Amino acid sequence: MKAKKIYTAIAVILLLLLYIVIFCFSAEDGESSSAISTRVTMALYKLYYRLIGYDGKGQVVAGAVALPLEGFIRKLGHFLEYFCMGFLSYSIAFMWMRSRFRGCSVILVQLFLSAGADEFHQYFVPGRHASFWDVLLDVFGGITGMLLFLGIAGIRRKQKEKREIKNNKE
Repeated sequence: MKAKKIYTAIAVILLLLLYIVIFCFSAEDGESSSAISTRVTMALYKLYYRLIGYDGKGQVVAGAVALPLEGFIRKLGHFLEYFCMGFLSYSIAFMWMRSRFRGCSVILVQLFLSAGADEFHQYFVPGRHASFWDVLLDVFGGITGMLLFLGIAGIRRKQKEKREIKNNKE
């Protein structure tokens, strides 16, 4: 029970930090947000070139390609933020709620409300706009995080069952 409470406390703290990060990113004006996305895209290109052993002449190419990929990086950021939110939230619900369906329903409502509030906030930030598609992308990211947690929990349950069967045979 103590480990369950410690995990819950850590997960809640991480969720609160995630909400703060999402709010801060949403509060950036359009120009600043675009600059962050461009820097992330360029950093990923540099990492890619290092990994494949490219000699560095691709920097011009990277700069030309970074602009079109900036939108993809932004959407990936949305997806990953809410992926983490779905994973953390559902892990807490999984431990404390008896009904998996109820836990899933509560987290889906949380994801929709959080994503909607985030887009509503962006509506009032200069150079930004609210998008229903971003809400759907965010919720899809959260659902994916929930599914990953369920997959991990299922694997752990099967491993535990195998250990118990093995121990009972001995």
